[in-house]
Order: sequence, then structure tokens, then C-alpha cells
Amino acid sequence: MIKHGTFDRFFALLAKMPGADKEDLIWSASGMLTTSLREFHEKNPEGYKRMIATMQEEVNKISIASEQKIAIKSLRSSILGRLQRHGIDTTDWARVNQFLQQPRIAGKRLYDMSIEEMRALIPKLEMILAKETLKKQHEIDLTLKN
Repeated sequence: MIKHGTFDRFFALLAKMPGADKEDLIWSASGMLTTSLREFHEKNPEGYKRMIATMQEEVNKISIASEQKIAIKSLRSSILGRLQRHGIDTTDWARVNQFLQQPRIAGKRLYDMSIEEMRALIPKLEMILAKETLKKQHEIDLTLKN
């Protein structure tokens, strides 16, 4: 007799695998012997465990890819926000990329940058903005003195 919840992990993992089909997974993991989860579990518990482990690996890969997409989106947004403060029209991708492709800035277009390169670019942009602010403040001070 199978305990309640025996297949909970299977269904939780399956829900995290977009496009995965229950019967196809079982058919493949069982060596094309069955599409019944209960039958596969009863007749080949080791094969069932291997299938669960494989599913977990796949879900981990999907999760990592999803986290990377979120990080990339956040970093790009941060960069574009700083470029706007710098006075660059971020709706004009040619202008954005022209600025970023300067060797002293990034040397690459935004969509060609890795996560690490984008993380390194943000402090550089902050320094540029800080220098511009100091320069503007200095010009204001000179104007007020005259």
C-alpha cells in the first residue's frame, strides 16, 4: 500500500516544468514500459527515484535561468535609469549603445554585456554622474561669485 503523499514531490516538480507532460516523463523514465505513475513507482522504485532526481535537476536549471533573467532585467533597468540621469534618451537604442560602446564606458552594447559586466558598469556610471554634479555645482558657484 502506498502512503498518502507519495506522489506529491512528483506533481510539485511537474508543476515547475513548463510544457512537461506527465505521461511522457513516466514513459521515458520507465524505459517505455508504462505511463502509470503508480505502476512505475510500484514496479521500479529505484527508477522512480532516478526520475524524481532528474526532474529536480531540471527544475533547478529552470530556476537558475529564471533568476538570471530577473537579475539581467534589474541590472539593465538600473543602467538605463543612470543613463537617463546622464541625459541620454533611453528610448533611442542607437544613442544608448553609442554611449555604452565607448571604450572608456563599457566597450559593448547593453544587450551584449554579461551580468558581471553590467554590475561593474553601474559604479562607473555613478562616478560619471557624481563628477558631472560636482562640475555643475562648481559652475553655479563661479556664476554666483561673479
